[in-house]
Amino acid sequence: MPSFGEKLLAAAIFLALEVPLGAITYRATRRVRPFMVPAVLLVLAVLVPDPSWGGLLLLVSLFTMFGQAIAARTRKTVADERRQLAAQGPSPWLGQSRRSSLTLIAVGVVSMLVGTAGDTSGSKINLIAILFFYAGSIMLGIGLFRRHTVLVLYLGQRRARWLEVIQVSTAFVAYGLAAFGEFSHDPGQRLAVRLLCFIPFGLHFLFVWIPLIKAQEHSLLAERPLV
Repeated sequence: MPSFGEKLLAAAIFLALEVPLGAITYRATRRVRPFMVPAVLLVLAVLVPDPSWGGLLLLVSLFTMFGQAIAARTRKTVADERRQLAAQGPSPWLGQSRRSSLTLIAVGVVSMLVGTAGDTSGSKINLIAILFFYAGSIMLGIGLFRRHTVLVLYLGQRRARWLEVIQVSTAFVAYGLAAFGEFSHDPGQRLAVRLLCFIPFGLHFLFVWIPLIKAQEHSLLAERPLV
């Protein structure tokens, strides 16, 4: 049975994951209401006596915040792009920076590897290693994610829908695995789970980024694209 301190630690880890997502949501909506459900779930996760239910509530809180961040950002992006298109006419790439994204991907991968290597020495959780790992995973996820406008104008509406599903699904699987690993006190198991997190991110890069790079090389549109 985990102690109250261990429950607080688990809640703090998930809160650290949700803060960047909350910042994205607030910047897109300027409202506090989307935070209510994840906050209540975090509190309940600490208060419930059953650790299994507590872990489930933490996961639901994270996924709820993740879904709200994606939905809020998507709505704001679509609205901004419609205003820009109405004012300036067609402009397919709308500020997509491939170089910045590749930098985020590289820094994210290195941070995740540093965090993984720093948390294999014992059964106790290394908080600094956790911060490195999760900060890196967030940077990697942001760097990999491609906006719907770019997917459509590079690869077409039908293919873009499937790629959107891949983007969201791989992110949920990666962060779900990362969260699951934190409940293990076996350093070997934590190491294995964290290394598995790279697989969905790698699938994202393979199925989303590689087609976009090839599409750019074929110069489908007259305007030079930035992915």
